[in-house]
Amino acid sequence: MSSLSRRVDHAARIFRLLAELILFAAVVLSLQPLSSAGDIPLRTSGLPRPVTEIPFKAYQTYLIVVDGRIGTREHQNLLLDTGSNPSMIDRSVSADLGLKGISRDLSAFNKSVASESVVLSDLEFGPLQRRNLQVMVADFSAIDRELDTRIDAVVGLDVLGGTNFTVDYQKSRISFGATRQPHTAPLIAERQYLAVNLKNGGRQLHLLLDTGTPQLVLFESHLGGADFVWSNAVGSGHNISGNVHFATVVLTEAKLGGQNVGPQRASVVSSRKELQSDLDGLMGLSCLRPKRISFDFEHQTLGWSE
Repeated sequence: MSSLSRRVDHAARIFRLLAELILFAAVVLSLQPLSSAGDIPLRTSGLPRPVTEIPFKAYQTYLIVVDGRIGTREHQNLLLDTGSNPSMIDRSVSADLGLKGISRDLSAFNKSVASESVVLSDLEFGPLQRRNLQVMVADFSAIDRELDTRIDAVVGLDVLGGTNFTVDYQKSRISFGATRQPHTAPLIAERQYLAVNLKNGGRQLHLLLDTGTPQLVLFESHLGGADFVWSNAVGSGHNISGNVHFATVVLTEAKLGGQNVGPQRASVVSSRKELQSDLDGLMGLSCLRPKRISFDFEHQTLGWSE
């Protein structure tokens, strides 16, 4: 196999893994094939961006929903999700805007769901605006029921990436700029997703960082060498294709950066062999129980206060 073929095959496997991970959790959606998802636009130079604040509503404690505009539709509910790339809109929004796109499948945890890729004329919230943005279309009805509110779009890294921002859960405000926090950890910007390393015993768990899920999710086949105990608790999460069932473990030790954040309860799912990769799961913000959390793309640092 040529070097190019190996890279393409690796990229395809990474995508399938991310789709399975993200689609698993309670409010999670899907990544698309790497050809249609955007690289993370890291800010490395230029003049400082003026800090602008906007309000948000928190659901399930840590999920972030802001008011924004989608095309000509004002006052839309946008769920901010660092675990999605590209962004997505609800089918009703696409139909109302009269968008026509290319048919594609969303690879859910348990099956594929017919969807399409469309181009938004623009999307805007706070100081952020993206024009001619390629997004996927999905049915958000399960998410709406889970959160007891309407979600019109899921805003992913193709919009958020490269723009520093800080979420203050006590004030329910987002400021567009990085702020100094007492705890920090490296923010690992992979080609199309964000990750952090959670230390557990002798293991470093490489986890997708996902503001769109309130929980920690691990692959059962990646638990080797981890310090955990099985729990009797079982449950299920919703994705665009239905329910997904999971078991649970408790990580007896967990450290992010230099901060002890354990013990941690984690949902455990099985994965197919073809979906194996360096990613061990995904981490929602509830693992840190933050009062404030700051995403600094320029210095690739995650900061938070308890």
